[in-house]
Amino acid sequence: MNRQIKLVIAIAAATVVVSSLLVYANINFNPAGSQTGWQRPIENFATALATDCGKVFTMDISGNVNCYNAQTGSSVWNGSSVGGYFSKGLIVSNGRVYGGTQMATVGCLDEATGQFQWSFSGSLGNSAYMKPAPDRIVVRNGIVYSVINIGPGVTAHNATDGTLLWEALPLQMPTSFGNITDLKNWQVSGRVLDGDPFSGNAVYALGGNWSSQYIFKLDTENGNVIWQSGTLLQGFASSVVGSYEGQVIIQKGSQITSFNDATGGPLWSRDIDASIYEPTINGGTLYFGASDGNLYAIKLRDGNQIWKTQLDNQNLISTVNNENITLTAYPIQIDTTKNRIYWSFAVVNNDDEHGTYTGTIYCLDLATGKTIWTQQFEDSGGLYGPSVGMVVNKDAVYLTENTALWVFSASNGNLARTQHFDHYILPPIKAGDQVFIAGDLYLTAYA
Repeated sequence: MNRQIKLVIAIAAATVVVSSLLVYANINFNPAGSQTGWQRPIENFATALATDCGKVFTMDISGNVNCYNAQTGSSVWNGSSVGGYFSKGLIVSNGRVYGGTQMATVGCLDEATGQFQWSFSGSLGNSAYMKPAPDRIVVRNGIVYSVINIGPGVTAHNATDGTLLWEALPLQMPTSFGNITDLKNWQVSGRVLDGDPFSGNAVYALGGNWSSQYIFKLDTENGNVIWQSGTLLQGFASSVVGSYEGQVIIQKGSQITSFNDATGGPLWSRDIDASIYEPTINGGTLYFGASDGNLYAIKLRDGNQIWKTQLDNQNLISTVNNENITLTAYPIQIDTTKNRIYWSFAVVNNDDEHGTYTGTIYCLDLATGKTIWTQQFEDSGGLYGPSVGMVVNKDAVYLTENTALWVFSASNGNLARTQHFDHYILPPIKAGDQVFIAGDLYLTAYA
């Protein structure tokens, strides 16, 4: 064999090796669903992100909203303001864009043009400190709810023109939970529950006082109490997890209770004797993490346990004391196409000058709870805020925490890449087969 032929064979062999390495790198470092589709600069740091009908929206701290084509990143309209400063909270519904700003204000824009429509200010408090931007904006059944976590305080408005329908103002006193009223015809003592308390024209609330509490369902059209539960545990906030086949599921402390949504009669209750994190309903099952280190799956029909899996083998959660060592619990993600469930938590040591952040992400079989893979991740050198996020797109799992982004392979948990931002990154949002991330002065779409 002459030298020329040998050279050709050597080059061919090298090409095969390099091609194999490139395929390997693509599988492990660019999992499906994590390829950059487009990236564009944004004028100011984003404080909120939303998507709807092939468009992606950003809002900055001054309340300026911008709209982009989700497929190309090109501008649809820009510069429209919901009014005010220290803005946060952005939601798009039925052709309208709602954004929250300081003084408990919600502004409404036309989704197609960005034209300002109207705004309203909530009644809670009388100062900028007591009336920050809403912590949550919820739009449902023609009503827009502005929720401030102090209390919480809630104002409900007509989603078309912003007219006030009713409000709930907490008194923060041991003898009462405050009042829910339409300011004209009715007033009921109570405190709107956390979580997802809005159901048509009804709202779930906590009544009584700190020593004798009960849950009730209120018709906000006339102020009538539809039903009232018996006395509940004291000293814990109550949160509506969701509903299922005529049940309303409510968490109170370490206890999950199901009530008949029509009558308020108790159906079943389960106490796990541990703090509950990120309760998530999928189909007829409730999934949640807990401070005992387990991930649970229980049947919503009767409250019976389907499976329980011990995850925290390093006992990270047991080190949490809410003073110098705090816990971050990520939202549970479920991929029904692959029959998998993903969860993650992390702890940060605030006494460490570098702010050491240690977390673990888990992938389990959705039906059995069997662990498929785990992966630990660490970071340091930042101040960690509440802006955590987690989404799954095809074979990519995205995790964010303040200034850090991690991307893992959903198949095997391999770390595909990590990125740090100079300022902060918003939690990722998924729409279709795209994931959108706003970090520093850029908006990026992955697919």
